[in-house]
Amino acid sequence: MANDWNAVRYELDKSSNFAEICNSPWYADAVYNKFSDKEFARRHASARELMARDGLDALILTGNCNIYSHGSGVTWASGLFDMRGMCQYMVLPREGEPTLIYPHPGCHIEAVRKMVSIRDVCGGQHGHYGRALAERLTELGLQAGRIGIAAADRTGPEYMGVNAYQELRHYLPQATFVFLPLLLHELAHRKSAEEIRAMAKAGELAMKALQAIAAAARPGVRDYQLEAAATHAVLDGGGRVHLMMIASTSMRDPCIIFPNPNPSGRVLREGDIILSELAMSYMGYSAKIGHPITVGPPTKKYNTFFKNVVVPGFRTIQGQLKPGNTLEAVRKAAAGAFRQRGAQSRPICMHGLDLITSLPFISVDEVKGEPYDMTMQPGMTYSIEITPVNPNGTFGIFFSRSYAITGTGVLELTPFPIDEIIVAGQPQPRVRRALKPAAKSRKNARRRR
Repeated sequence: MANDWNAVRYELDKSSNFAEICNSPWYADAVYNKFSDKEFARRHASARELMARDGLDALILTGNCNIYSHGSGVTWASGLFDMRGMCQYMVLPREGEPTLIYPHPGCHIEAVRKMVSIRDVCGGQHGHYGRALAERLTELGLQAGRIGIAAADRTGPEYMGVNAYQELRHYLPQATFVFLPLLLHELAHRKSAEEIRAMAKAGELAMKALQAIAAAARPGVRDYQLEAAATHAVLDGGGRVHLMMIASTSMRDPCIIFPNPNPSGRVLREGDIILSELAMSYMGYSAKIGHPITVGPPTKKYNTFFKNVVVPGFRTIQGQLKPGNTLEAVRKAAAGAFRQRGAQSRPICMHGLDLITSLPFISVDEVKGEPYDMTMQPGMTYSIEITPVNPNGTFGIFFSRSYAITGTGVLELTPFPIDEIIVAGQPQPRVRRALKPAAKSRKNARRRR
């Protein structure tokens, strides 16, 4: 049970008083960038429409901080992004107020109340998340209801902790629980104007990360120091790193075709090439860029491959992005984009973006997605990511940009010049914004639970 700070403020050294504290003045001056209340109301209404369609009384939304989740449904529905706990949980009933279950009480939960855009935030009962969820569902009169559980992690997919699920079953024996692997995708595959603005800001941060790598790259620097430079650029701009893969190798004796998911301690030398995949997020929504950087001028082999294979192949796929076009048309274009130029590639050439990488996945030999994914519509967002590889598989170049489909065409979320390899230490193009800045910071007073 929550403790009102006004009642316990003079006895904060008692554990029972401090654990579930609320209504304190702490963090009153904290400032967070948030989506509007209207935007969150739209999302909740969309989720409730799906509940009504599918006969569900409530949803348990889940999310965690690994790269296959990045907050998932909890971030989408509340604005929370937090690294505490294996999984975060939120109850969104078809009727009634949503509730966020936050794992860490005391000062932490009071700070989170300033960050999120829902009013009801309660503690996770020291890891007994299932019990906390069950108590809220019982308050709502849903102890025998039909409850949907959204996926936290798109791989698998995975949903929630075993202990939390067992507690739910124990405390709500009459309830029916339904696992919903594609719930968030159905809700988020077409973006609002506010969401597109956030993705455009994420794209701006991704471009700044790329330029930070180019500025830091010089002989003697290690790959993980490039990661540090890019991370600083993103955090300094108010964003978060979703994923960052960086690898360097010699252009004369290459050992990579794709960036390293765990940047190593390899030391840069003159004549190296750096490949990176940089996906950055803003208010939970991500955009991606990938572009080769060389230490010194690119070799003739790499420059020729880039200009004769990578760029024209990329533009072939990019040219398919338009409302009303099909993903099968993209696949067909990609299938010949590199083979016809004397190269091969990794299978994947494009994927969707919900908040992060998602269905659909378009490869040169197949398209994976739901029926509603198969034709491009306004508000859908994608990353083209290609990795052309030479015929014998010994070297390649990763290259990526992100886009949003509009009513009349396509919006570049990462509008960075395409035609030349970046040379470290040389003047770089000025990063331009795809759209106006995202939502302004707001400070909201919230009811405490």
